[in-house]
Amino acid sequence: MATIRQVAAHAGVSIATVSYVLNGQGSIPADTQARVWQAVHALDYQPRHAARSMRGRSHTLGVSMASGFDRLADPATAEMLAGMAHEASQRGLGLLLIPMRDDASTQCVAVARSGQVDGIVVCDPEYRDARLAALAHARIPRVSLGPQGDVWVASDVMHGMQLALTHLHTLGHQRIALIAPDPDLASSDWYVDGFLSALAELGLTLIEGGVLAGGRREADGEAVMSELLALPERPTAVIAASDELAYGAMRAIRDTGLQVGRDIAVIGFDDLPPAAYLQPPLTAVRQPRFAMGVSAIQLLEEQISGSPAPSPRLLAPKLIIRGSSAPHRT
Repeated sequence: MATIRQVAAHAGVSIATVSYVLNGQGSIPADTQARVWQAVHALDYQPRHAARSMRGRSHTLGVSMASGFDRLADPATAEMLAGMAHEASQRGLGLLLIPMRDDASTQCVAVARSGQVDGIVVCDPEYRDARLAALAHARIPRVSLGPQGDVWVASDVMHGMQLALTHLHTLGHQRIALIAPDPDLASSDWYVDGFLSALAELGLTLIEGGVLAGGRREADGEAVMSELLALPERPTAVIAASDELAYGAMRAIRDTGLQVGRDIAVIGFDDLPPAAYLQPPLTAVRQPRFAMGVSAIQLLEEQISGSPAPSPRLLAPKLIIRGSSAPHRT
């Protein structure tokens, strides 16, 4: 196992400088800090836990945003952060948004090892997310807001998909398509598997070209919906894996001269605030985002306090029916 002396030699600095960087103390130039952290990761240096415990807790929890701070403007992300902030404040804790750099996993470990945070919530996890792998390797408490890693919290997407498809089937729709989320997201398979499973349970057949991967923004939903509208037999109903994808799909439908709800039913996932004010208002599967944020902090605190390994939490969504889903017109 590497020592702090070896880290100092590898970085070309003094042992005191390494200590300052690891503890987040002193005024160390950014380039020097970078060299120290490069040495720490190159040598897989593990700070002594005994020494860290002597310093006590920071009483601050980290939040890692995978795709940058622009996600803070997203209503779904903001509501989850509100849940985290509420639960943290109830426990006398603070939250720290971890700065984004080229290597997010390295930055997460660096912030935790410096003593700035006691654990980290990982947002928007991708398959085999490098942040979760690095935190696990460093034995740093972590929780994923999505089905990745050992400890996570998520909305029961498969149940939500069953609610959406059952509603459409009750309205007489049989040709139903899915605009799936970004394939890189860990939850992507849940949407597709839930859709296919619910189709089978209802005795419905997957239409040709009926599952298309979208992205994360309105423009992605618009582009995919245009492909669905170009099918020889277009769907009579569409489920979008997010409200943003649904917004784009609705625009594509209108641009073709069709009416949302009357000609093609649309259901989104999220139920963001604008959904109720669209024309027509969007039927949506409401995700328990605030509760997810609360649960993430609870699970993280359980790990930090030394409780037995907590189990992942799956929270139930709810279908909110509005004007964008109407009976099928024969």
